Amino acid sequence: MFKVPGGLFPRLIAFFPLLFPLYFFRGTLLGVPVSLPELVLGILFVLFLLQGYEFRLRDWKLWPVLLFLLAAGLSIAVVFVGDGSGELPRMVDGTEFPAKMKALGILKGWIVAPVLYFVMARTIFREKPSMMFWALRALVLSGAVLSVLALVQVVTGDFLTPDMRASGPFESANYLALYLGPLVVFAGLAAVESDSKGDRIFLGICAVLGAAALFFSKSYAGWIAVAGAGSLGLLLLARRRSRKSFWIAFAALFGLGLVLLLSQLGTDKFAQFVDFAGRSSSSVRLQIYEISTALIADHPLLGIGMGQFEQQYQEVAEVVLGSAPFEWNMLHPHNILLAFWLNMGLLGLGAFVWLCGRALLWLTERDKKERHLVALMLVTLLIHGLFDTPYFKNDLAFQFWLFMAMLL
Repeated sequence: MFKVPGGLFPRLIAFFPLLFPLYFFRGTLLGVPVSLPELVLGILFVLFLLQGYEFRLRDWKLWPVLLFLLAAGLSIAVVFVGDGSGELPRMVDGTEFPAKMKALGILKGWIVAPVLYFVMARTIFREKPSMMFWALRALVLSGAVLSVLALVQVVTGDFLTPDMRASGPFESANYLALYLGPLVVFAGLAAVESDSKGDRIFLGICAVLGAAALFFSKSYAGWIAVAGAGSLGLLLLARRRSRKSFWIAFAALFGLGLVLLLSQLGTDKFAQFVDFAGRSSSSVRLQIYEISTALIADHPLLGIGMGQFEQQYQEVAEVVLGSAPFEWNMLHPHNILLAFWLNMGLLGLGAFVWLCGRALLWLTERDKKERHLVALMLVTLLIHGLFDTPYFKNDLAFQFWLFMAMLL
């Protein structure tokens, strides 16, 4: 049996998070679209099988994972069965919507590939827990690189977004904020807890870069998520450190939040944020939630199928609202619970909640492997998920399953 020499394979798994954001490097393999992380993952999975590692499916902690996969399979079946009319789904402008291809692409990139990484990472972390340390540093480093790219946009004024918000290599500033939020929380708190001076410097630099990029992304949801999870982290830290240090840190966080609020008063973005009557990001979200809940009411058990929200949203928007929506093109329902319910049905939503509930138990533990901080990253994701969709994207799905590999 082929063996990767020198314990190299666990390190390859641990440093794989460096590739999470590189999904936009794409090609085809045997006629199938594939991204760079998926290609590397496929090679790693073959090596994983050749190493003779064991993955214990009988572990009860994995039951929600199996339910998650079952729900994904059912959601694909929903798409392929369709409404029984035999008619091709179409967008509001009459163009054909590639429902089946979209569902299969999502199954590959957002479900199968990340879960395969979960299988390998969980196995490695259980055999060599020290690899969690390096996996987290690799993840933080990937965020630091994205942050530098975003800050270069700020300095040069060469933005990819029409609203002049820092987005790094992504087409949306919200994508950058979704990826960076958990990493800023981890890097900041881990820098405080680390016993190594070099590690503290590395984490501190990454936290500052990430926080700066997050600020210039102007993602209010990202700011709220980091503030909420960071405050919870400080409360938990107070149990292990002096109360004086806790109140100093809490005052600093409160002061930073106040500065952020004052920096936004009088800006067009803040005016839109508090505008619920006209066309704004807040009023658009309210319409999305209304349409999403109507779709759930019509498909309460199985949902509408994987990746079908864009087309279904356009089909029912005018009927639900009684008028044309502010925004016609909408990929996601901008809420993590609504997204899972619509994409993967009640079973998928239940599996997701079960996974998160089991993982968040680490918040109550004093763990030297930093799993309590990983749980805080999950908290960041969930808070942001009240206003956006943190899972349904290639890098974010990988990020989520890395958290699960450490916490389950």
